[in-house]
Amino acid sequence: MNDSALREKLATSTRILAMQGLLGMFGHISAYQPETKRVFMSPGAGSDKATVQGEDILVADLDGRVLEGRISLPIEWPIHTTFHGARADALSVFPLHSPHATLFAIARREFHPVTLQGTMFSDGVPLHTEAQLVKTPEHGQRLVKLIGVKRAALLRGHGIVVLGRDIEEALYASLILEDDARKAMQAAALGELRTFTAEECRNFGAENDLERRARRAWTYLTTLEARWDRQPRTE
Repeated sequence: MNDSALREKLATSTRILAMQGLLGMFGHISAYQPETKRVFMSPGAGSDKATVQGEDILVADLDGRVLEGRISLPIEWPIHTTFHGARADALSVFPLHSPHATLFAIARREFHPVTLQGTMFSDGVPLHTEAQLVKTPEHGQRLVKLIGVKRAALLRGHGIVVLGRDIEEALYASLILEDDARKAMQAAALGELRTFTAEECRNFGAENDLERRARRAWTYLTTLEARWDRQPRTE
């Protein structure tokens, strides 16, 4: 994918996340071009995520130096650069403040998937316990070490970070994590949660069909975004 197409796809994903209520005042997402070692990043705090266009996307190197863009990088840019530099499968990095998933970064309760789609997180979503923003590469490396080969982490009292092999996968995984967290909270009001065993997760095989599911979700969501009225989502 060339740089122009990547800019447009990242901008579209930013608007979709705003439409779905996962990006607002805070939050930012990125995609990485390993051939050129360029990081494409959406604007951070204060920007109107619902109207982001390709020309608004920032470009930086892995050291956080701005190569293209009219504004500074989001303050937590090291989340993006450290994961892009450390993991070949982290071509998209989504630090978000998803309203329901973030509650698992606040409550003393481990996240366990309760929906079949949520079994893509069957290997766990670890909690990063440092009560600080990730503002340095050193802090970013500690977060990288915590996640290991997993797909996501909870950021204590702050939000989540989700990784993907491309923008579509990171977007899909972010939405599934938020949906699963919301359903877990709603179901808890009815009684004890029924989660999935490791064997049940393996048998469902969420990873096996992930690419197709992510592409199908992308098609659906881009269609919705094209006719969205740009008003904030309300529950």
